[in-house]
Amino acid sequence: MRHVGTKAVAQVAVRQPQPQPRDSLAFLRGWSRNPVAVGGPFASSPWTARRLARAVLAAAIPEGGPILELGAGTGPVTKALAAEGWPPERIVAVERDPELCRYLNDHLPGLRVVQGDALDLAALRARIQLQSVSAVLSGLPMRAIAPDAASRCYDAAFQFMPPGGSIIQYTYGFRPPVDPAGSPLALDAAYLGREWRNLPPMAIWRYRLARGRRAAR
Repeated sequence: MRHVGTKAVAQVAVRQPQPQPRDSLAFLRGWSRNPVAVGGPFASSPWTARRLARAVLAAAIPEGGPILELGAGTGPVTKALAAEGWPPERIVAVERDPELCRYLNDHLPGLRVVQGDALDLAALRARIQLQSVSAVLSGLPMRAIAPDAASRCYDAAFQFMPPGGSIIQYTYGFRPPVDPAGSPLALDAAYLGREWRNLPPMAIWRYRLARGRRAAR
């Protein structure tokens, strides 16, 4: 489903994302500087980026605000969102690596880039200065992160969204990247599928708070 109806959206090119050597090189340098934070040496493939973008747009709350992207890397999913009709001006990307932040600023005009640790999202809230977002996309390597840190990050992410908000999380593993049974947040986790045209194959999950539950304030 394409999101249209504004002049900004109409001006966005709708070509499907294509892999760029400079994207891969920038991502590989970021991975070499901090393998645990980045999670893997390869950026998402164009097919994965497109599926993630469509999953985020399907979960987005109408009029909820921009999309919040955690761990944007070189922006393959950001570009795919633009190709699906959601302009970079309505995306806020949180990225820890300063070189990748510069890359995003140089290659995605209009994108708002916030340099910082997305795992400590609560501490970044004042800097981000958003009242609400329509969806959260997470590329953070949650399987390599302590469960309590992952839960704190998700708790802060849900605070940005109206009731019914979703976190779209992608992971290389076969199990839920954040285990609902081990989280204090009463999460509903839904497996959305696996993209095999990725190195390695990528699984996509959608997280919501269980009905009637709200994030801590």
